Amino acid sequence: MTKPYQNYIRQEVEGATKGKLVLLLYDGAVKFMRIAVLAIEEGKIPEAHNNIMKAQNIIYELMSSLNMDAGEISQNLLRLYDFMIWSLIEANKSKDKTKVESAISIMTELREAWKGVVEQEERGGSSVEAAPKSINFAG
Repeated sequence: MTKPYQNYIRQEVEGATKGKLVLLLYDGAVKFMRIAVLAIEEGKIPEAHNNIMKAQNIIYELMSSLNMDAGEISQNLLRLYDFMIWSLIEANKSKDKTKVESAISIMTELREAWKGVVEQEERGGSSVEAAPKSINFAG
């Protein structure tokens, strides 16, 4: 049953533009953070830890693949990603769901902003300058 889902995801990723890849990464990070919040509420500490780590790994990927030649927007994104990483580290240490929720809020706002940029790009507007130069989905 997971094979069709994996094939769908693979096709979605392989056919996506850089902007859409960023949206997929944002979606994944938010998903893992929401699962972590539920796990914290239910006292499932290992599950919370694992999902916080998955979200952090996505954010690290976003950070490492930023196009820093794009100027101020890239610097601002880097600062936001860094803050989210810090929040998640603190949340993981203390199992404080409010810190995870703070990161979810920021990530959700970024996702909505990127969605608007992607839609503009699809309508023939400007390209996504601060989008990652490359994203590696291996591993």
